[in-house]
Amino acid sequence: MQRLGGIVKRLAWIALVLAIVLIAVATGVLGAITLRSLPQTTGSLAIAGLDKSVRIDRDASGIAWIEADTPHDLFLAQGYVHAQERMWQMEVWRHISSGRLSELFGSSTLGEDRFVRTLGWRAAAERDLEALAPDTRAWVDAYATGVNAWLAEHRGNLGLAFVVTGLKAGIGGLGGYDPEPWTALDTMAWQKVQAWQLGDNFDGEIFRMLADAQLGDPARTDELFPAYGADMPVITPGGLRGSGGAGRTAGGPVPTPAAGAAENGAATAVRASPAVGDPAAWRDVAALSGRVLRLAGLDAGDGIAGDHQVGSNNWVVGPSKSATKAALLANDPHLGIAMPSVWFMNGLRCRAVAKACPFDVVGVSFPGVPGVILGHNARIAWGATNVGPDVQDLFSIETDAANPLTYMHAGKALPFLIHHETIKVTGGEPVDLVVRETIHGPIVNGVDDRLDDAPLLALHWIGTDGVDGTLESLLRVNTAGSFEDFHAAFKGYGSPSQNFVYADVDGHIGYVLPGRIPIRADPKDHGVRIRSASDGRHDWQGTIPFDDLPWQLDPPSGLIVTANNAAVDASYPHVIAADWDPGYRAKRVTELLDVAIADGGVTIRDSREIQSDTALLRAPAIVSALEDAEPTTADGALLADRIRAWRSLDCPTESLGCAAYLAFEYRLIRGLFDDELGRLAREYVGQGSSWEATIALLSKPDSPWWDDTTTADRRETRDEIVSAALDAAGKELRAAFGEPDRWTWGSLHTTTFREATLGSSGIGPLEWYLDKGPYPAPGAAGAINNTYYRPSRAYPDPDDPTYVPVGIAGLFEVTNLPSYRLAIDMADLDGARIVQTTGQSGNPFDTHYGDLIDDWLHGESVPLPFTPEAVRDASVQVLQLVPDATPR
Repeated sequence: MQRLGGIVKRLAWIALVLAIVLIAVATGVLGAITLRSLPQTTGSLAIAGLDKSVRIDRDASGIAWIEADTPHDLFLAQGYVHAQERMWQMEVWRHISSGRLSELFGSSTLGEDRFVRTLGWRAAAERDLEALAPDTRAWVDAYATGVNAWLAEHRGNLGLAFVVTGLKAGIGGLGGYDPEPWTALDTMAWQKVQAWQLGDNFDGEIFRMLADAQLGDPARTDELFPAYGADMPVITPGGLRGSGGAGRTAGGPVPTPAAGAAENGAATAVRASPAVGDPAAWRDVAALSGRVLRLAGLDAGDGIAGDHQVGSNNWVVGPSKSATKAALLANDPHLGIAMPSVWFMNGLRCRAVAKACPFDVVGVSFPGVPGVILGHNARIAWGATNVGPDVQDLFSIETDAANPLTYMHAGKALPFLIHHETIKVTGGEPVDLVVRETIHGPIVNGVDDRLDDAPLLALHWIGTDGVDGTLESLLRVNTAGSFEDFHAAFKGYGSPSQNFVYADVDGHIGYVLPGRIPIRADPKDHGVRIRSASDGRHDWQGTIPFDDLPWQLDPPSGLIVTANNAAVDASYPHVIAADWDPGYRAKRVTELLDVAIADGGVTIRDSREIQSDTALLRAPAIVSALEDAEPTTADGALLADRIRAWRSLDCPTESLGCAAYLAFEYRLIRGLFDDELGRLAREYVGQGSSWEATIALLSKPDSPWWDDTTTADRRETRDEIVSAALDAAGKELRAAFGEPDRWTWGSLHTTTFREATLGSSGIGPLEWYLDKGPYPAPGAAGAINNTYYRPSRAYPDPDDPTYVPVGIAGLFEVTNLPSYRLAIDMADLDGARIVQTTGQSGNPFDTHYGDLIDDWLHGESVPLPFTPEAVRDASVQVLQLVPDATPR
């Protein structure tokens, strides 16, 4: 026995030693893979394709300044730097835009690929590429050369994401799989992903179709989407110079679908509720677009009911309102949460700025795309928020009874244009996809086999309807020197339509709303419901002329503020959109700017503080409902007391009042709409429209919406639903967090920066390696510091019986946030401040992988030097790229 015990002990020691050796080997392999993925940022590198040397300075935050003699070398070097820092991100993005995710991730992404292939993003990008001006095409090709120079150097030595994906897909080993060369088309196709995210309203039309069927009356559906508030700001009201010829009176109501129906009478084809087929399948098709965007780190928010609260802010202040008597600009566009950020901060400078090489610009860029998307040059600065234009229309298609290969339009039978797609699936057989095209776009039924026998719906989207010159416009903006240049640069701009604000060193401020926005033939068609294609009365009649699109230059107010609020009022002669952000953020920004003006003028410090403001202006209208509430539990009563005492309306992480309010608001909205909407409630609750509908119904205590239709024996009242919401919220908080002193907003509201593919795999070691968080986060949906979450996660998934809904501890986890912040005084270009959400690097364990998270969370920022002297002074690393003369 003693000997046996010795053997067992010896075997245990051997096993332990082997485990230690295996861990050491694995750690060594992991360390080697990690180290080889880190970029070289000092010394010299010989790069194929360069004409002359390029200097790259990086500062303490990793912001890269690229300096070259020619645009060719400048953009080649930018492509190389983007690849150094973000190649995996770029690789995923190009697979998204081409509908080829399943080649990397297998059948789990087949739905996304079917969706993208059906819509034809890649083919549309090919048309855009062919239409580029020769100089722009040369710049895009040079950028691709830079990416490919990096890929050529690193074949067999790629980072962990390439290794894991290659091993899983059976296409690579410990060196990683071998990515295809980067092409100009890869660059152009990324714009389609952006345009899809920031356009409207494919999913909203599907929601209204399903809601009409669920509620039995389109008028009830319309109640879910109240009109834009008459007291909310309009960016370019009628009567203001540049208001697109609207010019009768400033202000006035903003067009909405409900208002349009009341004024014009019901438009039968527009307000009809067509047969829908399988509602679950249509929900899934609509949700696919959101899943595509989440993989790209461009989360489109939650639900399919229109306004997703992915809100952005920008403003410009004229000299008469600023403390320095110069123009100021601030911008914080809000996008999805991701690791790394969707943005890369860099500058591009020609050593001798002249016509042949005109670039001297800094700001944020998209990895995979040349140039600066948002930022400033030596003369002008610009920022953007999303307009949310309605550029996606669904058409009901009727096949010809005599020939199913044709469909009816305006009394004629037209042939479907049919093309075939083959989707390669790693670990599985290829999938064939047949796409039927109409003059109104592709038939989207083919995305989901359950819709084969459903009424046919075609999607007309501006992003695939004709040539889109967005990239070319943005590169022209990079070199604009005046408002006239800036405005003219957008003439070829397609999508996504943005509220671009402008400031320059001469003290001018301005605004441009560019883009291709359809004009619908039927004046009753506000673009919110499916319309018939058969009679031809609802076709698009071109797009709004560029000269009619809103713009401003030095308005009398001395301020321009945009926050996804209504761009125009009812006097504007065209329909831009029907669903706007409710307007609270724009109103709050304006209020805070007015305070700063009265205190001596706005400074960039004021702008930075405003960007971090967390007040919820909608709250008082909902808090008023507590006046007659009578919660039946002690915790419900405690919440009511905390909400009443929450007078600041702010949502810092330590706030008890904000946590109480938002837990109650969520339960109140569910109490109002869950019963009538059924499975559709998860698509609607938490949208901005759900806040506004709740506020409207609070003043209508006799509305049938207050009655819980699941209780047939009684009729509930408004005050009962309000009281029940307090009790339910208190019960949830108690169960999740224990004692009430722990019910802080930061306990509920956390931010985790996840890599969108492997970092969300559910594999613990990979998530540890790639992700950062969770962190308690300030802000809330509807605040200037606008963060959003997915309430749908708290509902059962009607298509997945294994899904376990999250409780309140996971409900408010952030999914959308301010993706970057910039504040600049045009009198001091070297004094600009910037931050993005994570850090410059996409390589785990790099110094700049997540080093900006703390600054972002606390509303801090880092310097953005501009002049050559300031860039040199801030430089901590210098890399020289030199031409590689080695024969190849």
